Amino acid sequence: MFYFKQNINYKKRVKACLYMLFLMLPLLTGYDRRSVIQVSDSEEMRACWISYIDIQSVLLDLDEESFRNKLSDMYDKVVSNNMNTVIVQVRPMGDAIYPSDYFPWSSYISSNRKNPGYDPLFIMIELAHERGLRFEAWINPYRLSHNDTTTNSFKDTKYYEMFQRYTIEYENAAGETCLSLDPSKEEAVQLILCGVCEVVNNYEVDGIHFDDYFYVPGMADGLPQSDKMEYVNNLIRKVYYNIKCIDKDVSFGISPAGNISYTMSQGTDIETWLSNEGYVDYIMPQIYWTDSYVTGDELGSMFSNRCREWSKLNKIGIPMYVGLALYRVGEESDVDLGWGMCDTNLAVQYGKALSYGYKGYALFRYMWLEYDTASAELENLNMYVKLNIAHCVGTLIDSVPN
Repeated sequence: MFYFKQNINYKKRVKACLYMLFLMLPLLTGYDRRSVIQVSDSEEMRACWISYIDIQSVLLDLDEESFRNKLSDMYDKVVSNNMNTVIVQVRPMGDAIYPSDYFPWSSYISSNRKNPGYDPLFIMIELAHERGLRFEAWINPYRLSHNDTTTNSFKDTKYYEMFQRYTIEYENAAGETCLSLDPSKEEAVQLILCGVCEVVNNYEVDGIHFDDYFYVPGMADGLPQSDKMEYVNNLIRKVYYNIKCIDKDVSFGISPAGNISYTMSQGTDIETWLSNEGYVDYIMPQIYWTDSYVTGDELGSMFSNRCREWSKLNKIGIPMYVGLALYRVGEESDVDLGWGMCDTNLAVQYGKALSYGYKGYALFRYMWLEYDTASAELENLNMYVKLNIAHCVGTLIDSVPN
């Protein structure tokens, strides 16, 4: 084990040197850009997830002027980090951050679930487009609550009784009560479709985005995986069809968990979605590991391996973007060592993703753009984006012995 640790430190130093060399290449060599992988800005997605936690932390219970000012600051931070898309969680859990005919006001935008006197979603889209940012509306389709507190909050609304006959009540890993719409019930499917169509009809969104919560642990655990996939596929097909009927230019993408076997156990039929038209416009797997991942006494390339596995599933060339774990930068882990070893993780990961055919990335999540602990990683990622020489850095990093 002593030798193993020495080898990790050696590799860390070599990678750091190689990355500095990569940053200096334009000055030292006058490289030919035509010889490297390039993705034009028009087709590359560089996105930031803005979750309900970010919304609650920054935008909760504000008057309209304060809301506009705070949101403008958030978007300016996104733009300053070379991103061109925001993916904003407009429906976190059986609620809405906009006036809806189908769901209550979200307590993450209005703590008393009352109309704040303006339409937050309209302003979010308006201010995003003013800055040249694409706006994707992030919806959690099934989740109504995720712990005792949010369950009690939802049960206090009139919607609990309305949805109850097609709702699953279950316990999470912590033993807390949770609520979810039942994917097997057509009434639940129709409710979700109404919610999606409401957003696409009423707002100038550029996309609809689903996350990785389908059949989560504890929710209908005894149901066969094939049945879970059948019910989820029924929803995904109908969502895609209805979006395109309203506006064919609005994209529909899904961001599954990065562990393929796990995400399939949730009913996420990625093999079908990546082999047939009519399901999604893009897939964005959340590949939240580094290439310095310890299994036993071996150091494995978890990020690269999973990037490659996802890419191999893509039989019809659907655009793929990679979800990157901004929230993990600087983390000290006994298992995933890379986060604490260097500050070039995100840049190197994105370079490798490009080499496997991915066309962009999303960072999870907004708040880490504000943290000093992430500044070095973001600076290196931004430098990489500007130089756009994925082939070169991929060759250099891959040449380091394990």
